[in-house]
Amino acid sequence: MFEMGKKLTFSHGIHPEEYKELTASCAIERMPFSEEYVLPLGQHIGAPSKALVKKGDAVKRGQLIAEPGGFVSVALHSPVDGTVLGIELTETPNGAMAPAIRIKTDPFSTQQLRPTPPEAFEQMDVKQFIRSIQMSGLVGLGGAAFPAHVKFSIPEGKTCKYIMLNGCECEPFLTSDHRTMVEQPDAIIDGTAILQHFLKAEKIFVGIEANKPDAIAIPTEQFKQSGLPAEVVPLQVKYPQGAEKMLITAILNKEVPSGKLPLDVETLVSNISTIAALSQWFRKGIPLTERVVTVTGTAVHRPANLLVPIGTSMQEVVAHCGGIRSEAS
Repeated sequence: MFEMGKKLTFSHGIHPEEYKELTASCAIERMPFSEEYVLPLGQHIGAPSKALVKKGDAVKRGQLIAEPGGFVSVALHSPVDGTVLGIELTETPNGAMAPAIRIKTDPFSTQQLRPTPPEAFEQMDVKQFIRSIQMSGLVGLGGAAFPAHVKFSIPEGKTCKYIMLNGCECEPFLTSDHRTMVEQPDAIIDGTAILQHFLKAEKIFVGIEANKPDAIAIPTEQFKQSGLPAEVVPLQVKYPQGAEKMLITAILNKEVPSGKLPLDVETLVSNISTIAALSQWFRKGIPLTERVVTVTGTAVHRPANLLVPIGTSMQEVVAHCGGIRSEAS
C-alpha cells in the first residue's frame, strides 16, 4: 500500500527540538517501592471510582480497591501490599482537591505480585470482554487516560474497519512508548491479536515516527510472523503526528469531520502501551497498577525510563533520578 522509503504525514505541523537522545537508549527500569502511595479516585476521564476499602484495611498488590463509578469509569487496584491510611481530599496535579486512597507500604512484604487467574477471552462475548477491560483499570496510556473499554466499545451503527496503533510519541523528550515497542513487542502483538479477535478489523496499521528505527524494525518483523492483517507505517517526524486525527489523515488520507470521532471514518486508534497492557491483563491477570514514565531533561541528573507504580509522588520519582541539578534552580 505504501511506497518503499516514503514517510507519510499530514499537512503543516511544527518541528520542535526532539531531545529524544537523552533517554532513547535507556532500558526501562523498575522504580523502587515508596513508603506511601496516594491514589486519587479520579484516575481518568469520566466518573471517579468508588472506594471499596476503608481506613485500617490491609491490601495486597493488585487487589481491587475501588470499583467503577459508571460506564465511563474504571476499577482501581492497589500498587502495593500495605495498609489503608484513609480516604481523604488530596491536591491533584491540576490543583483541584479530590478524594484519594492513601496506602502505607508494608516494609516487610516482598511485594510479589499475585495476579488473578486470567480470563479466557476466547470464551467471552463482546459485553464480557468490555466489562473485563473496565475491571482491569486500563485507560489510554498515551496521555488522555480515557477508559479503554469505552473506546473499544463499538456503538450500534458504527463499524471498525481499521485498527490504528499509535506509536508516534511525537512529543519532545518522551521515550516511554519507544522503549515499550523495543522491549515488549510480544505483548504488543498479543494485545493486538486479542483486540482483533473481537473487532475483526479489515486492516491494522502501526504508525511510528521515523526517528525510532529500532522501534520500527522489531514490530515489523514480528507482525509479519503473526498472521495478523497488520502493517507498520513509518511516519515523518513532526508534531502533532501522534494526535489521532492527524494520524488518520497521514495513514488513510481521510479527514475526521469536525465534531466527529475516528469511528466516524471506521477507525479505532489506540496507544501502543495500552495494547501491551491489554495483553498483561488477559494473559497474566495483571491489572493496571503501574506504567512507564520518562523522567528527562537537562535539569535532571540521571534521565531514565521508569516503571512507576500509580500513586507515586513525583518528588520521589525525580529523587530516584538523582534530583534536579543546582543550576536549574
